[in-house]
Amino acid sequence: MTGDFDNDWEEDKELVERFENSLKSNMDLYFEEEELENIVRFYFDQQKFVKALKASAHALEKFPFSVEIKLLKAQCLIFNDELEEGLEILENLNNLSPNNEDIVLALSQALMINSNIKEAIELLENFLPMAEDKAEVYYTLGNLYKANENNEKATYYYKECVKIRINHEDALFQLAMITEEEGSFDEILDFYREFIDQDPYSAGAWYNLGVVYNRLGRFEEAIQAYDYALIIDDAFASAYFNLGNAYMNTNQFELALEAYQNTINCEGANAENCCYLGAAYEKLDQIDLAFKNFKKSAKLDPEYDDAWFGLGMCMLKKEKFFEAIHYFKKAIKLTKENATYWVGLADAEYNLGNLQASSEAYEEAITLEPGIIETYVNLSIIYFDQNRFEEAEDVIKEGIEELPEEAELYYRLVVYLIKSAKYKEAFSYLENALTLDFGRHTLLYDLMPEIKHQKAIFKIISQYKDADTSSDLNN
Repeated sequence: MTGDFDNDWEEDKELVERFENSLKSNMDLYFEEEELENIVRFYFDQQKFVKALKASAHALEKFPFSVEIKLLKAQCLIFNDELEEGLEILENLNNLSPNNEDIVLALSQALMINSNIKEAIELLENFLPMAEDKAEVYYTLGNLYKANENNEKATYYYKECVKIRINHEDALFQLAMITEEEGSFDEILDFYREFIDQDPYSAGAWYNLGVVYNRLGRFEEAIQAYDYALIIDDAFASAYFNLGNAYMNTNQFELALEAYQNTINCEGANAENCCYLGAAYEKLDQIDLAFKNFKKSAKLDPEYDDAWFGLGMCMLKKEKFFEAIHYFKKAIKLTKENATYWVGLADAEYNLGNLQASSEAYEEAITLEPGIIETYVNLSIIYFDQNRFEEAEDVIKEGIEELPEEAELYYRLVVYLIKSAKYKEAFSYLENALTLDFGRHTLLYDLMPEIKHQKAIFKIISQYKDADTSSDLNN
C-alpha cells in the first residue's frame, strides 16, 4: 500500500528528476521496475495524481504485469475522481491475487468511497484470518463501521488495532474522536488501565492514558502518565511534547521549557516543537529567546501560521507595533479563520491609534469565535473612547448573550447605559452584576469615578453589600 514504503525522499526526488528529463529530451532511458514504482509513488504521495497516472502508463508499457504499479495506478485513478476505472483494476487484481493484503485493503477503501460499505466490510472480515498486518485491517474495519455510523463496532476494531500496535496514531485519533463525540471517557480510561495492568511496561499505553487525561483537563494525572511513559522510554519524543503541553496548561513554564527541549533532543528541530519552545519562553517573558525560536520555526516551515503569530506576540510585548502588525498579517494570510490572530492584530492596531482597523479586526474575531471576553471588552472600549456609547452597549450586550456569567460585562454595560442616561436599564444590569460577583463592583469606579456620587447607584450597591456581608457571616 502507498505510505507503507520508507523510501529516502531525496533519492526519490533525484530519480523523478532523471525520469522527467528523459521524457523532455525524448531519451528512452532504462529504469528498473522498482524505480518506476517509486516514481509513481512519489507523485502519489505529493498528490500529483495526473503526473502519477502518466508515469504509471509509461511504467506499464515497460512492465505490463507489475501488480504494484497497477495497484498504484488504480489508487491514482480513485483519488483523481476516476472511481469506476480504478475499482475495475482493483477487482481484476483481487481476482488474480485474492490474498494480496495491499490489494484487499485498497479495494475495501475504494468500495467505501463508492458507498459500498457493507461489501467492503464483508471483504475485510472474510480476509481477516489470513491477514499478516492485522492491525491495519482492524483499523480499516474501524473506518468502515464509523462511515456506516456504527460507533460501537468502530470502537471495537480501533481497540483491536491498538492492542496489536499501541502507537497506531490514526487509530488512536479515531478513538479519541469517538470518545469526544460520545463522552465515553470512562470506558476509554478503563481500556488503557486494563492494558497497563497486563503490560505495565508499555510506554505507549501510559502515553495514551496521558492523552485521555489531558483531554479531560486532568493535567496532573496526565503529567504522571507521561512521566511513567518516559521512565520506560526516555527517548519518547511525543511523550515529552505532550508533557510540555500539560505543564503549559498548569502554568509550570520552566518544566514545559525543559520538556520541549527534550522533544527536540529526541526528534530534532521542526516547526512545531520550535514554536512550542518559543511559546514557553514567551510565557517566561524571555522575549528574545521566544522570538529566536519562533523565527526558527517559521524558517523551517514558512506556512506554519502559529510561528508568525508568535513573532507578532513578541513584537507586541516589545511595543514594536508596526512589526507586530506585519507578523500578525502573515499569520492571518495563512489562516484567516483563527480568531486569536485577529485579536493580536486588533491590539497592535489599537496601540498605533488605528481605531478603525482595530475595531474591524475585533469584529472579525467576534464573528469567527463568539465568546472571547477580550474581544467584546476591547471593542466596546474603542467605541466608548469615541463617545459611541450605543455601539459600546450593543457590543457588550452581544457579549452577555455569549457569556452570561461574566460579571465584568454587566458592570461595563452599567457605565455605558448611564452615559446614555438610560438609568432604569442601568440599575437592572447593576443588580445582575452585583448578584453575579459583588466584589467586582469597584470596576464601576475605575471606569467612571464620578459614579461614586450617584446616590441611587450607591444605595443599590449598599443593599447588596449588606446582603453579601450577611451571607459571609452565615457561612
